Amino acid sequence: MPFSALYDILAQSNLTVWDLINSMLTGHFIASDNRQVFVTQFGTPNPHKTLLLLPSLFEEMNLCRAIVAKQAAFLVEQGYCVYALDYAGTGDSQGDINQVTANDWHADILATVVWLTSQGVQSLSLWGIRFGGLIALTSLPKVVEILPVNRVLLWKPVPKGKQFMTQFLRLKQANSMMQGQTKINWREHILGGEETEVAGYIINAPLLASIDALEMPKELTHRTAIRWLELAATSVTPAIQIQTKQWPEAQFSVSCIQGSAFWQIPEIFAQPHLHQPTLNALQGKDADDNQLKANDNDKEAPL
Repeated sequence: MPFSALYDILAQSNLTVWDLINSMLTGHFIASDNRQVFVTQFGTPNPHKTLLLLPSLFEEMNLCRAIVAKQAAFLVEQGYCVYALDYAGTGDSQGDINQVTANDWHADILATVVWLTSQGVQSLSLWGIRFGGLIALTSLPKVVEILPVNRVLLWKPVPKGKQFMTQFLRLKQANSMMQGQTKINWREHILGGEETEVAGYIINAPLLASIDALEMPKELTHRTAIRWLELAATSVTPAIQIQTKQWPEAQFSVSCIQGSAFWQIPEIFAQPHLHQPTLNALQGKDADDNQLKANDNDKEAPL
């Protein structure tokens, strides 16, 4: 979804959110390798209260747009400035998805951080959503060489790229079976050199292999605090426990927040119950249990 479409989403929002964002929404093209990537800025610059938002991929990115915009507006009211990156080949950034790999996206993140230093930013926090949480952690060792990172905020992160792509490729499998086609191992098909359309996105072997290769670290090699918000959940899964087993308790916390899996479900435009827990996480506070339950009205709230 391009930047112009985000304006259309926000234009349908309630006046309070729109009035706030309309005067504070700015777009920037940033040089990254041999291309330009697009960054949306929410709010006015703040040298020490800066967030770099790393979104998910494919349709998940689109389904999160409105909720991210409202969360960013809330954070702007608390004095933060939020920068949302469109990876190369996505959104308003240059290139097509089949012309890039995850390595390019790591480079885009670093180029954006370098640009932020030129804007006077002296420290920042990373906010990763789903796939964005994974690439935030895999980029972190290089990011901290450029700027101090206060915290990494994770919204329902995916621990492994292969897991993420398996879920994505199931869309292709389901679609092909509905059309009566023979069952195909789409991962092997693509990695074997067959460029394939999946849910409107052209996936090729270099892109798939680069995402498959990404994994969260088993051990943390930095001292940055990590706040993991496990959304649409009531308990921490064994997989999360295994993934974070060797992460220092003083450096890491996980909170479960009930609600809708909005990154998978169309027509969910508001999740206000996430506002305060997200702010708490950025401030290094524990989320209040009373704030972790979604209001039933959140699921159907229009923009």
